[in-house]
Amino acid sequence: MAVDELGAAAVFGRMAETLGTPRFHRGVLDIVRTLFPSDFAQVYHIGRDGRAVCIDPCDTPETACKSYEQGFSLNCPLSRYWQSTGRPGVVTMNEVRGRFENYGNYFSDFYNPMGLVDEIGVLLPSPGRRTVALFMERTNSFTEEAARTVRRFYSGITRLHRANNQLIFRNAVTRGTRGVQPNAVTILDRAGETVFANREWRQACQLDRSLADRIRAALAWDSTNLEIDSGRVSLTSLDESFAISPGGRLCVLDQSSRPGGGTLDAYKQTFLVGQVSKREHEIICAMLEGHPTKAIAERLGCALETVKAHKKRIYSRLDITTEREIFLMFLEHLQGRSVSVQLQSAH
Repeated sequence: MAVDELGAAAVFGRMAETLGTPRFHRGVLDIVRTLFPSDFAQVYHIGRDGRAVCIDPCDTPETACKSYEQGFSLNCPLSRYWQSTGRPGVVTMNEVRGRFENYGNYFSDFYNPMGLVDEIGVLLPSPGRRTVALFMERTNSFTEEAARTVRRFYSGITRLHRANNQLIFRNAVTRGTRGVQPNAVTILDRAGETVFANREWRQACQLDRSLADRIRAALAWDSTNLEIDSGRVSLTSLDESFAISPGGRLCVLDQSSRPGGGTLDAYKQTFLVGQVSKREHEIICAMLEGHPTKAIAERLGCALETVKAHKKRIYSRLDITTEREIFLMFLEHLQGRSVSVQLQSAH
């Protein structure tokens, strides 16, 4: 479909349909690829050190994404561009390939064996010296018109990307029922930069000017709890697959007098109780702590396949498909909202 036939307004309208959902970045890629097809596409978080985390492999083989995560990202020309400049924007492989001298074995062992010839990277701004990178790859060259069009859309895509971040966190964290005082919540990336802070957290920081410094100190000591005059801050690690802040931290300031002292452990113990079995609850708690399936099996002393079967039943019971959705449900629970689900048949 030609770009002028579709129109910029229609393009952004279609992209906006997935705002606030885990499918947003893939949705952007899907729409751009209807204009300019590509053979492969992926979504990564890439730090200024070049280390990447795959957020969505789209239609790319999982082995290729793992290889990129495990080292090839360090020498990828598009990643090297980000490492050297820290500038978001639209870049093509042909533009940056001759910019650096040494790519190690990136082309000989990774790029060329996949039959790739050209690539467009859409580098979106993200807190903590990271970028959300949308990659589209082809086994033949993109036209010059393709890169020009993506650049034409880049400003709008960036605005939608920022709106998507805010919607995910606002929907999950700040939406409380009337009469319930929500907790103060902030989410930090792995570098300690703020990705999201709700109004209550910002107010707490205004009342206690030392709070941000004390949080940074607690992170440096890898603490899980911080006692302050107005309550207790619980800090928990986020899983590497948490889309907007992989490997970051969730900080919750509890100023209430809820039973159990308002600790994160207390919230986990009451999360989904009565809606899942005791063993399923243990697995959910381990998932919230960021443990992968193999580690959960070792922790509970059961077979890997048993944990996989339990997780499948959990997803069915909660009518969800990803760990991310469990985490978002837990964020609602932290706000004092009653999390209830229509239990699915276990059969």
